[in-house]
Formats: sequence, C-alpha cells, structure tokens
Amino acid sequence: MARDLLVCDLDGTLVDSSLELDPALVAAFRLAMERGLLISLATGRMPPGVARYRDELGLTAPLIFYNGALIRDPAAGRDLLALTLPRGLLREAYEVFAHAPVHPLFYRDDRLYCLERTFPVQAYGEEQGIQPHVIAAPEEFLALGAFVKTLFMAHPATLALLRPELEAVAGERARLVMTRTDYLEMIPATASKGDAMRRLAQHLGVPLGRVVAVGDQENDREMLVAAGLGVAMPQAPAPVREAADRVAPLPRDGGLLALLREVLPAYFV
Repeated sequence: MARDLLVCDLDGTLVDSSLELDPALVAAFRLAMERGLLISLATGRMPPGVARYRDELGLTAPLIFYNGALIRDPAAGRDLLALTLPRGLLREAYEVFAHAPVHPLFYRDDRLYCLERTFPVQAYGEEQGIQPHVIAAPEEFLALGAFVKTLFMAHPATLALLRPELEAVAGERARLVMTRTDYLEMIPATASKGDAMRRLAQHLGVPLGRVVAVGDQENDREMLVAAGLGVAMPQAPAPVREAADRVAPLPRDGGLLALLREVLPAYFV
C-alpha cells in the first residue's frame, strides 16, 4: 500500500527568523510520522546545518540538501544523488564577482569556504552552526572540482545586476536561483528541489499524486508544481503563490498546521 509523503522547505517555511522550530509543529510532525506519514526536508542548506532540526523533528527519511544537488539517507549512511558544479566554472565566475559588493560562500565536501570573514559571512556561519574557512589563494582553490554550490549574499539590487552576468558565464553548465531576496545561488545545471523530490518519491515508492510539498521561495517553485499538492507559504513571492495549489494561512489563522490538518487529516489532528 502506497504511503503519503510530505516534503517541506526549512528556512521561511518551518523555521522563521528565530531559527527555531515551533514546539506545536514538532509535536504534530512526530505524531504524523507515528501514524505512517513520511516526512522529508528540501533545503538549500548543507547537511551539518540541518542536523539539529532533523533530530528535533525525529526525521528518518532521506533528506534533500543544496537545493536538490544532494539526497542523503542518514539511516543508510549513503547518498542517493550527489551533483557538483563543473570543474573550473567558479574560477571563470570569479572574474565577474571578485570586485562586486557581494559576500560569496563556497560549498565543498560538506565544508563552507569564504574569501573573507566579513560580518555577513560570520553571521551566516553562526546561523548555520558552521565555521567558514577562509580561502588563502582564491584563483587556485576555485579552479578545483567538487563544489556543490556557491551562494552570493548582497543587496537585492546588486544581485539583480550580477545575475545576468553570472548566467552568461554559466551558460548551460549551471543555473542561478534566488533563495532569499538577498541570496543568489549557483547550483549544478540539473539540480532542483523538484527533480530531487521526484527521485525521492520514486525511491520511497510514493506516487507524486500522494506528495505534498511546502515552500516559500523561487527555489521551491518547481517542487510545488511537481507535487500532487503544492503549498506556498503566505509570505512567498507572487509567482510562487501562483504556481502553488494552495497558500497556507497566516500564523494568526492557524498557519501551516491548519492547512495540513485539512489536506492530510489522517495524520494531523
């Protein structure tokens, strides 16, 4: 008998600016899993930055990281999918962003690297619970392979100007996605939360029609469209809300849990 699967974005969906999970949500998710619901996360974060939330929620299903570039099964200790950017691409992109007013971060081997430990970089590291490593020789280091993604932190207006330049360099070798108004990411060309969710559902034997996906940003849109039921958070940009089947109520009206009780009544009470 096929089971149901709930796939949730983390930041802006389950976790707000406080970086904490709502105790009521934790209790509801744990009870839903006891009743047979499969629950996974689809996040732009790296595995070390998700561990405490996974443990608090008691998740055992494989999880999606790096905006779909990695699917990792913590129970089995193996990766179901692991994508990386083409070797040398970041070295080429360096010519574009080296002198731009951005704070870039680079992800490789589940470690975080930066060009300089600026205040935004340090704040990001503290938020993720990960200490960024400063790159001593950027041009040599960025010529290496195995980078999973790059994050550019900057004012939205700066990112709007930088994005087309980076897209021109990347061509068909990578894609650029907004994960926050001030976060622009370069990820492998075939990576997306939508594709990773399809792979995960197939691995778990769950038909897409029995998948509920929840998210709040541009990088969640493909996932919301691919799922049997796509749910956008109320603060999501208009294109994301329009792509979803439903929009979660505002917190004062019960928030996400109120909608989950409606669409997955066998698991949420």
